[in-house]
Amino acid sequence: MKKEMRYLVPEDYMADPAVHVFNGRVYIYPSHDWESGIPENDNGDHFNMKDYHVFSTDDVMHGEIKDHGVVLATEDIPWAGRQLWDCDVALKDGKYYMYFPLKDQNDIFRIGVAVSGSPEGPFIPQADPIRGSYSIDPAILDDGNGCYYMYFGGL
Repeated sequence: MKKEMRYLVPEDYMADPAVHVFNGRVYIYPSHDWESGIPENDNGDHFNMKDYHVFSTDDVMHGEIKDHGVVLATEDIPWAGRQLWDCDVALKDGKYYMYFPLKDQNDIFRIGVAVSGSPEGPFIPQADPIRGSYSIDPAILDDGNGCYYMYFGGL
């Protein structure tokens, strides 16, 4: 049996997606890497992720993939320095919360929050990062009982 491989975004580099089903539709929230021209190193300085897109589909295997465009960019974030990394999105009380890591103006990773009224954005960032946050790659767990947990790690 021949397996079919399908790239969702063959013309661009999107990685490390968070995937959720909202309102019966699959939403994909990947990081978006741009060529930086910086040599690769252990700190990840060569990654140049400066915005997020949201993609959605009704059928992951064969359906049309809709690109909802840029839904959040570093220039939209008041405390931004550089390098957005992997994000995650959670739904609570009819609002969608995007949790994202970003280096601040002192080059320290913080986790920020942006809010939208729909899963496809756009997402409006809060004025400041989460107090005391110093890491990357947040993942949000809704336990189904009204409690939400953030897992993160990396740097």
